[in-house]
Order: sequence, then structure tokens, then C-alpha cells
Amino acid sequence: MEPADIISSLRTGGRVGHICVEHLPLRCVCGVREEERRGPTTLYGHIAVGYDMGQCIGSDEISDAVDYSALASCAVAFAGKTRFYLLEKFADALCRHLLVHFPRALSIDLRLQKNPARWRGGGTSFLCSLSRRRSLAILGLGSNLGDRSRALAEAVERLVPYCRPLRSSSLHRTAPLLRTDQPEFLNRSLLIETLLSPMELLAATQSTERAMGRVRSERYGPRTIDIDLLLFEGFVSSLTALAVPHPGLRSRRFWIEELADLGLSIVPENETVWDQECEQVARGEEFHSEDGVSDFSTACSSR
Repeated sequence: MEPADIISSLRTGGRVGHICVEHLPLRCVCGVREEERRGPTTLYGHIAVGYDMGQCIGSDEISDAVDYSALASCAVAFAGKTRFYLLEKFADALCRHLLVHFPRALSIDLRLQKNPARWRGGGTSFLCSLSRRRSLAILGLGSNLGDRSRALAEAVERLVPYCRPLRSSSLHRTAPLLRTDQPEFLNRSLLIETLLSPMELLAATQSTERAMGRVRSERYGPRTIDIDLLLFEGFVSSLTALAVPHPGLRSRRFWIEELADLGLSIVPENETVWDQECEQVARGEEFHSEDGVSDFSTACSSR
């Protein structure tokens, strides 16, 4: 299995289906025209919720399912207390709101129909379709300045508004790559679940780095914190700004070891590719994990 697909293997269950709420009236203030800003209008929502139905099929209990009646009420309540100019913005906000409030939901596919009665032309309809899903991703964290262990823990805390940490690898001490005249790194990888897109997650990681004092003054230089997006479920990109899977994923031994801690088996690249482990062996160094991190891993798993 390729690294781009392997992260999906960490999901449990296998009976993902959809429940749909059709033609749901949503009263809200949404529009840019003057008459649309005076008071609420009626939009009609068509909501498809994807979730793993295996447990509720076995138990026949509503507590094991997504309660579509409660979901409809939640959508109506959210619409009633919000104001937006753009239909697209309202659709995105509603998808996020439902995913936050219904943790069993894996995805929300939403279609919004704007009430044609407010427009000239009789039966003209305006539709907006948008999807949001919970995605798994793996972040690689590293630090080689100051209190490295504390920096890694702080980075996880700062990332919580953008994602839900699920599991952490053990800590690994590694020699610096490419520039060896700097302290050794402390690294770990983190499995997360997020509602963000890959680009949004990248922006969140870079914002976290800046908040923790990271200054990109020299390439491959020392840093208080480094956060790399290694894998993102269902996403592949070779863009310069965002390459996923990370180009170095299969050539850096510490990442392969850390992903193994998370339950993923990554096949290393062939012998012709420069490999950090080989470099360490050549210098007479030993690649190793750091003890005493099981409590942190447990904490991530239970969040």
C-alpha cells in the first residue's frame, strides 16, 4: 500500500453509510442585497451525514447512531442565530458546526437552496453544494533548541484548536540532517483528526511555529519547533508549497520508526537514496528512542 493510502487503514469499522435530511427549512439572514439583510429568509437544506453504522446495526440503539432528528434541530438553531453575506460561507460554517456537535459523523455533504420567492424570475433556484469531513493526518514534530521535550508538548497543546490528537509515537533523538553543526533533535509523530483541509492545516502548523518563536532565517538551521505534514488522508500533492506525502517520508529512518509506533508500516526507499540511519552508522552513532513517554502517548490517545 502506498503512503498516500495507508493512513486510511487506521480507521476502525467498515460499514460507512449515509443518512439524509431533505428539504429542511433554515431561517437565517444570508445575502448581500439590501432586502436580504433586513431579516431572515428561508433556505432549504439537504444534508447527507456519513458515519460508521456497524455499531448501531448491531445494537439497534439510537445512542450508537447519529440522531438525525437532533441533527436537524441543531442545524435549524444554528441558522437562526447567525448572519452571513455569502451562501458559501454559511454552508461551510454549518458543516463544521454539525461535525463538531455530532462526533460520530465522519462527513457532511450539504446542499443549500435559496428561496426563489425573493428573486425576480419566478422559479429560479440558487444552489450551493459543499462537503466537509473528518480527515486523519500525521504530523512530524521536532525541536533542537531550548527545552525540546517541553516544546513538543507545547506544540501539541497549541494545535488542539485545529485538530484532535489521537495517538503519539515515542520520542526519538536524532542527529541533524544536512547541517551537522547544531544540536541533536528530539522528534515525535502525531496522529490527528481534523476538519481542516490540507492547506488550512499547513497554515495552522506554520502559525503554531511562529507563535512558538520559530524564525526561518536559514534553511536546515536550528529551530525551536518544526512541524511537518507527513500524510493526509485521501490527499496527494506535489506542489512546492505543500508536498504530501512528505518527500522525505521514506528516506528518514526516524519517521519510519515513529509511524511504526502509530501502527503504519512504511517501506523505506532503496539503498541509493541518502538515509539518515546510514549517515549515523557512518559516524559511529546509534539511532534510538527515548524512554519514559508512555504517559504522553496515552494522554493523546484519550483526548
